[in-house]
Amino acid sequence: MTQGIRIGELARRSGLTPDVLRVWERRFGLFSPERTPGGYRLYTPDDERLAHEVVALKARGLLLAAAVEQARASVESTRQATADADGPLPDALAAEIDAAVRVLDQSATTAAVARTIEVLGPEAAMVEVLLPYLVRLGRQWENGEVTVAHEHFASHIIRRHIGAQGAELNPTGRRTAIVACPPGERHDIGALMAAVALSRKGWSVRFLGADTPIAAIDAIASTLRTDVVVLGGTRRTVFEAVVPLVQRLRSVTHVAIGGAGANAEVAKALGATLLPLDPVSAVAVLDGAVEDAYATA
Repeated sequence: MTQGIRIGELARRSGLTPDVLRVWERRFGLFSPERTPGGYRLYTPDDERLAHEVVALKARGLLLAAAVEQARASVESTRQATADADGPLPDALAAEIDAAVRVLDQSATTAAVARTIEVLGPEAAMVEVLLPYLVRLGRQWENGEVTVAHEHFASHIIRRHIGAQGAELNPTGRRTAIVACPPGERHDIGALMAAVALSRKGWSVRFLGADTPIAAIDAIASTLRTDVVVLGGTRRTVFEAVVPLVQRLRSVTHVAIGGAGANAEVAKALGATLLPLDPVSAVAVLDGAVEDAYATA
């Protein structure tokens, strides 16, 4: 028997109750869960996608029966597209997001981003699709293929979905981190991805977002005795502007920098650890840095 999702977990993930899931199964045949030897239902990732699709469609005003029918069609279409896709699956998922963003289709973009996270999992979705797509979208804007409106539109949807991946995680991990962007840096999706990846690895994370004064970060780091402060920036200048303040911060905690604006020269000037762009690899670097700090303490 394949591994599956128990009904209580599916209820938690979808925001429904086990009773509602059972009703949808009986009334519409929406799910076909396997059963454990003890009689417990085991649901598949497709079942989870169906539940999310129905919830989203009902929120848009569809009646339940219509929402179920449309959700079935959407999930089947995605399954077929995945089976028929030429080339790697991440490329197909990125192409689906791109097509929806280019016509500013809110529902299609939301569904495409959600499917990417569901199919690949949050970490692979960030590394293989979402972060590379945002870089690609920025280049499209620079080349005049899309407008700044398209970039803001896509960023808002992706940011909301990535943020949701860390919304219910345990805030009491053994290691603690503050993740923020320095003053003047307003693009915080990369930092948010790092915060979510840290949380999913068991870190206790305070995400402060864009344009955060270093003095405020220093005060929080001192109060919480934070293991590391992660600063994310898309421009080198936002790091260069805070060199003296970050050097003071280093007397309180370890500091790491990441993002397109971070490089080895800036990291050396700050006395900070340089992180890779990939948020999952960045977590591995931070795990090692904190372990080394514990070993020498």
